[in-house]
Amino acid sequence: MKNLEKKKKIDWKKTIKNNGYMLGFITKVCPGVLIIGIIVTIFSAANSFLLNTYLYQYTLNALQEGKALKTIITNLVFLFIFSISVKFFRNIYNYYRTLKSPKIEAYIQKKLQKKAAEVELACFENASFYDTYVKATAETTNRAFDVMDTMFDIIWTIIMIIATGTLLFTIDPIFLIFAFIPLICTIIVDKKRNRIQYDYHMKTQEMARQRDYVRRTFYLNEFSKEMRLTQMWKVMFKRMHNSIAEMKKIVDQYGYKLMFFAYLFDFVFDIVVDIGSTILASYKTLVAKNMLLGDCFVVLNSLAYLSYCVNGLGTTTFKLDEHSLYIDNLRNFLEYKVKIPEIETAPVVPHFQTLELCNLRFRYSEKNDDTLKHVSFNVKAGEKIAIVGHNGAGKTTLIKLILRLYDPTEGEILLNGKNIKNYRLSSYRNLFGTVFQDYQLFAASIAENVMLRGNITEKDREIVKDSLAKTGIYPKISTLANGIDSVVTKEFDDKGVMFSGGEAQKISIARIFAGNSEIVIMDEPTSALDPIAEQEMYSNMFEACKGKTVIFISHRLSSAAMADKVYLFENGEIVEQGTHHELLARNQKYANMWHKQADTYMDEEDITA
Repeated sequence: MKNLEKKKKIDWKKTIKNNGYMLGFITKVCPGVLIIGIIVTIFSAANSFLLNTYLYQYTLNALQEGKALKTIITNLVFLFIFSISVKFFRNIYNYYRTLKSPKIEAYIQKKLQKKAAEVELACFENASFYDTYVKATAETTNRAFDVMDTMFDIIWTIIMIIATGTLLFTIDPIFLIFAFIPLICTIIVDKKRNRIQYDYHMKTQEMARQRDYVRRTFYLNEFSKEMRLTQMWKVMFKRMHNSIAEMKKIVDQYGYKLMFFAYLFDFVFDIVVDIGSTILASYKTLVAKNMLLGDCFVVLNSLAYLSYCVNGLGTTTFKLDEHSLYIDNLRNFLEYKVKIPEIETAPVVPHFQTLELCNLRFRYSEKNDDTLKHVSFNVKAGEKIAIVGHNGAGKTTLIKLILRLYDPTEGEILLNGKNIKNYRLSSYRNLFGTVFQDYQLFAASIAENVMLRGNITEKDREIVKDSLAKTGIYPKISTLANGIDSVVTKEFDDKGVMFSGGEAQKISIARIFAGNSEIVIMDEPTSALDPIAEQEMYSNMFEACKGKTVIFISHRLSSAAMADKVYLFENGEIVEQGTHHELLARNQKYANMWHKQADTYMDEEDITA
């Protein structure tokens, strides 16, 4: 996989290109926010110059030169009308931008989420890629507006520099020297400072992710029991302590450098610019008497501001470089070439007939050993297939390959005799209804959790109730105030419902009953149920799945007795296959596992009797 964390040297061409890429999000959704913003910025800069600089020079010089009071007042009235108009339209623009911001944010988030849905599962199981994804999503929306505001700042600053610089030049060109001293300082050190700031932010963000994980373990319900009944809270406290200690090291590493840059800029502004220009302007006005009072006021009032603007132009321009560093994370994520892509022109999947696994070999990375080796078997429409074996035998990995969450390292999977890579990905996956061992219930209504979508119709509601009844959980849900409309978890609703592990698993299994998939895949779907409840659940599932193809993983071999074929996995290979009775008759590994489990169940019955 491409190393998405690799840092490259940023040149100005790439910097401009990256920032333009970010502005493209805004212009694609609402170009008016950018275009009108530029116009408002131009007039606002002109207004700021006229009101804060030219106004004082004109008034003081006009009074000193004895111009007519009526003329002075008339010009000031026009100036104030212009100023009020600009501020009025700026407020209108701010309101317009506020209205459009959610639309822009939704577009950006949708683009990120769409890409996240396309990216293969392997990426999210890769720590490096996941860190890049977190960094890309952490501030993407704000970064888009930050880039636009930076561009507005550059436009504003350029106008102020031209207007104020021209005015100072007409007074005395020597004062412009003071204004450009900070720019030289900026050019020399600002890019270095931005790089240090970026490195600091990236390293602290990694520590913050660890810190936030620890925080979640203390307030999320899924961790609450272990955190109270075990010593795991000490482990989390230690991890929190370590992350804070690492954060302190990072601050120690970069803090003094950043402090030095801040002091350097303060020294240049306060000592060189402010004091130096004040001495020169005072001398020309009070001693040499070759400068008008209004001009002196403009110099004292505007030179420091012009100096800040000149320096700000350098700083703001280098801000584009800082944006570019963050945008790189976003572009690397959005431009990542998906290895299992959705090809819209590929054919849709026809009616399912056969699924054939041909000599599959798979490893998660080159550093790992093979998880699956030489796996081959056929599944015909309507068959019930059991995959059994100890933990780590490769059973769940096999399911991931069948669902095409991964592609095999070697071998191929054929659907109706055709490689599954040749079908449209979404169409192929729509064949399957799945329940995983690590299922998830969402902070949504029970009905939405069963149907796995919104816009629940009356017909859907009946399907949900029937599906929940088949899992045995509906009697409890029917007693809830909001029934199937009750929200799962209390994360966003104080009246939300909390379910036990077994109850939550029954809701997840209800998805199978509610679905209309041709192939049902279940990975330890009843792991949280007792043997009797499990047997009843499997009976209901097989009854509901008549005519459908079922592939299920189970540790308890009692459920395998219901299957048409059983495949026993060990160390990534099929070591036995056949019907339940055939495997018992062979009296090998499967039979040995069966008898051990049967003895356990008999002991449990003796204890409870």
